[in-house]
Amino acid sequence: MELIKINRQFGENTKHYIYRVLKMNIMTLNIKPGTGISEADIREFLKVSRTPIRESIVRLSEERLMDVYPQKGSFVSLIDLKIVEEAYFMRKILEKEVLKLATKNFSEAAIKELEKNLKFQNIISQIEEDHSELFFLDNEFHKIIYKEVQKEKVWESIQSLSTHYDRVRFLDAIEKTNLIPTLEQHKTIIDIIKNKEIDKVDEMIDLHLSNFKNKIDYLIEKHPDYFKI
Repeated sequence: MELIKINRQFGENTKHYIYRVLKMNIMTLNIKPGTGISEADIREFLKVSRTPIRESIVRLSEERLMDVYPQKGSFVSLIDLKIVEEAYFMRKILEKEVLKLATKNFSEAAIKELEKNLKFQNIISQIEEDHSELFFLDNEFHKIIYKEVQKEKVWESIQSLSTHYDRVRFLDAIEKTNLIPTLEQHKTIIDIIKNKEIDKVDEMIDLHLSNFKNKIDYLIEKHPDYFKI
């Protein structure tokens, strides 16, 4: 198990830092689903004590990103398709309502933010190995919309409930199975906001999310060991 280290935030305590490092490695699939977690390796890599490691693992297990078995050890949870389906259901409903709000009131500055973000997505999409940056740009694109319509807390709630869903999205980004349609649909979303085309929202979100859902079978077939069916 080789962890990717991230910078420690100013004033951040050890437990929260360990939690962020582990969660980032899990969410970006650097630590694969089903992988055993070695406390000794984490201690050696991050130069930390055992207690905050265990506390971080407990927190991640509460978020259903890790499974802890007495006498056996701690393992990164498999991607649970039931949890993925619940997140998909939630996003399908909320993203329609948020985009409808955006068609009614959205600043020119925020539109420029979306266009700048999409420009970077197109650039990064040409870089074969930069999966994480493309994933984070995609997230930021949607976050800009939620923020502009004053629904940031809704976005935060979605993020907290989308950990399994987002691991599928990251896997999809690695495989680039849905890249071109996603970029094209982001452009259409910007146009819908600019032109205040509220009547096109439902169809667009259905298409945008269904493209992702249609790729799940392919991802399961290619990476069966990652999923809890």
